[in-house]
Order: sequence, then C-alpha cells, then structure tokens
Amino acid sequence: MQIGAEFSYRYAREILQGVAPKELKDIQSVLNDPRNVLNTEKARKQRNYSAQIKDWFVSQKGWNAEQPCKAVPGMKYDLQKGLVCVEIEIGHQRLVFPDFFEFAADHAKQNIAAGVLIVTYDPMQFEDNWHCSLQSTKLKIASVADWLAVPLSVIAVNP
Repeated sequence: MQIGAEFSYRYAREILQGVAPKELKDIQSVLNDPRNVLNTEKARKQRNYSAQIKDWFVSQKGWNAEQPCKAVPGMKYDLQKGLVCVEIEIGHQRLVFPDFFEFAADHAKQNIAAGVLIVTYDPMQFEDNWHCSLQSTKLKIASVADWLAVPLSVIAVNP
C-alpha cells in the first residue's frame, strides 16, 4: 500500500501534527509500509478492504477498531487511537456523508480536533470507478462546506 496524495481541509494536518504527532506518524507508517499489500482476491467487497487496513493498524500500531462516536450513539469509527479517529472509505462515494456527520458531531462537542478519512487515490486500481476517491471526496466536501466545520485530513491510497 502507498499514499498517493493527501488533502487537508481546514488545516486538519497541521492541527493533528500539533495535537497527535505520534498518531499521524502511525498513519503514514502503516499506509506506506511496502509489506502491507491489500489482498484483492480476498476483498470482493469494500468492507474486506477496510478489514485488512484495520487489521494492520491494530496489529502493527496498537490502534482500537470499531470505537464509538461519543456524540452520536450507535455510530462507530473504524479506528481510534488517542485523539485521532479514522474512517476508511474505499467503497461507494456516497458513504462519506455519514462520516462527515459523525466527525462534525464529535468536533462540535469538542471530542475530536479533526477527522481522518482514508480513500482511494485511483479507484481503477481497486478495479472499480465508483470507489470513493480523493477527487470525489473533495467534491463532496465542497458541497457541504457551508456547514462542515470539522477539519478533515483525507488520505488517498493505492493498493
């Protein structure tokens, strides 16, 4: 796996560098580790990609999977460590909207300083053009920028 590009909405990267530099380094390390290769045969569905990525964070860096969103009962983050919450959205483009809501609710209650989204850089490398990409996520952020006050770090990966 390799990071293809990043987008820092509302200075998320700079905020995270200030409040959670170790967690930010963990993210870079796991996503750029050449030993972490997605098994595309195993990943017939988006959740299989997410499960593989979650396993790397849990086993290699001690992150916690499926952690509750404090502001919205019933919603869970894919990953959390310290002050950093991560959502992995390799699947359909529309799936980022619930993530925006989840991050915004916790940010409004001052439970998080910023959110992190992991998306695809080039969806065709995941064998579909409908996968959530950096470009589609930027467009979705722009469409809700009037109310989306939470800083977001969007990290785009290739398998």
